[in-house]
Amino acid sequence: MVPVTRLFFLVCLLVCGFQPNGWGQIGLASKVSTPLSEREKVVHVLGRLGFGHSPESFQNALDIGAEAWIKRQLESEIELSPTLTGVLGQFETLDLTPKECREFIYMEIPDDATPEERRARNALRNLPKRELAQSVLLRAMLNERQIEEVLCDFWRNHFNVSFTKGGPADALIPDYESQVIRGNIWGKFPAMLKDSARHPAMLHYLDNYLSRKPPSKQELAEVERKVRRRTGSRQRGEEAASIAAQKGLNENYARELLELHTLGVDKFYKQKDVVAVAEALTGWTADLGRNGTQNFVFNGGMHIYGDKRVLGRVIRSKAGEGQEEGEAILNLLSSHRGTADFVATKLVRYFVNDIPPPALVRRVSATFSKTKGSIPEMISAIVESKEFWARENYRAKFKTPFEFVVSALRVTGAEVDSVRKITSTLQSMGQPTLHCDDPTGWYDTAESWLDPGVMALRWEFAEALASGKVEGVRIPDSFFSIIPSDLPPLLWQHHLTRAVLPGGAGERTRAALAAVTNDYLKGRSIPDLYDLGPRLLGLLLGSPEFQQQ
Repeated sequence: MVPVTRLFFLVCLLVCGFQPNGWGQIGLASKVSTPLSEREKVVHVLGRLGFGHSPESFQNALDIGAEAWIKRQLESEIELSPTLTGVLGQFETLDLTPKECREFIYMEIPDDATPEERRARNALRNLPKRELAQSVLLRAMLNERQIEEVLCDFWRNHFNVSFTKGGPADALIPDYESQVIRGNIWGKFPAMLKDSARHPAMLHYLDNYLSRKPPSKQELAEVERKVRRRTGSRQRGEEAASIAAQKGLNENYARELLELHTLGVDKFYKQKDVVAVAEALTGWTADLGRNGTQNFVFNGGMHIYGDKRVLGRVIRSKAGEGQEEGEAILNLLSSHRGTADFVATKLVRYFVNDIPPPALVRRVSATFSKTKGSIPEMISAIVESKEFWARENYRAKFKTPFEFVVSALRVTGAEVDSVRKITSTLQSMGQPTLHCDDPTGWYDTAESWLDPGVMALRWEFAEALASGKVEGVRIPDSFFSIIPSDLPPLLWQHHLTRAVLPGGAGERTRAALAAVTNDYLKGRSIPDLYDLGPRLLGLLLGSPEFQQQ
């Protein structure tokens, strides 16, 4: 546990340091109108287009310049490092198809298996979702093409699915991550939208696989007759018919498609549009049975045929072509100006400021429309804008728990043998990977995460990481070798600060570092770098400046 005095110091430091509409500009008020220095530009791009810097990456980016670093990230095919390739190669389930993944999860246990063998096999049923969550974290840590992981983080939340749904989700989401998210981040929005709409993970998550035309009286009567004939019970027949009568149109996916994936909340559409979209998408289902393919299926018997009117447009219905109605809806939404505005707003909020600059949103929206939703072109429009490089947007965002943890691991060059403790830490901080039950996905604005209780957890993690108390994780001794051996202890903090906070530390943080150093030196004639160093590092990782992005 964190001592009360330290916890009080931390909470005061964070709450006082991060005030709305300016918490990101600690100590910078006098420089608001000045351009960013080259060093500040590198800090900016590594924080916005990556999950922070590693011991090597900051100097590398500084050597080539921020703009050249961006160009390399956007245009070059950067191969996975041998370390990351080796780590990913150890996972058994990442490349399985949904059908193979389900067969793995529900692999039959031999009748003669021992109790230990049964327990071991049952434990493996959680392996696919555990390995996927681990791979997301490790890729964010180790992938040198950092913008790839940042884009995955953004779109993973935009088209959110969650393991909290249970059931088939465990076998479906690994493929969804690979095919829908990673498979589209360098492409165009309409393709990602269509792939998400057809993927069984999304169909299951938002219940569209159940959506169908309500059963007719004749169909209900047939259900009742079959059950009565099979069971010999009139009551059970009537109960079966009553249950069947409850099956029908499900609006969940249609609503989120309009509200979260394309147009935005209450923009351009009304309830009648939600119903029409839901009707157009009836029959978009998946073969999710125990022995099924786990693939998308269009079931014409579930579809509600007939013309639909959506957003003022008539979607024509033809016998035997029900799937085309849903595709027409997706095409309509992909080209709608409301979708361009909504996606542009989210991207600018994510990469620039919690309060998106309106002029930049308009330009990114225009880029969406001009390029038919090209994701790389929209990112280029953002990073080439004056708003992206404006000082008021430097250090103006606040890290989510995932961003904080990953950036702490990256900046220290942490060696990770096991991510179990890290994933449990993310859960305690309120952001377990791929476990966001709300279709909105995790929010990335400061107000969503600025909470003293969560801040205390960040401090605990920072202190534990720095002192080597995070299970399965260690900071190599080489990290502290940046401090010359003959340097006086009072100057150690300077070298550590430049390594962890290359953009500089505020007055409060510098004062805290000095206080810790002076307190440590009392009564010690020979200070120990590997004793004091971790104490200073923990404070730096828990500082307000390290929470900034």
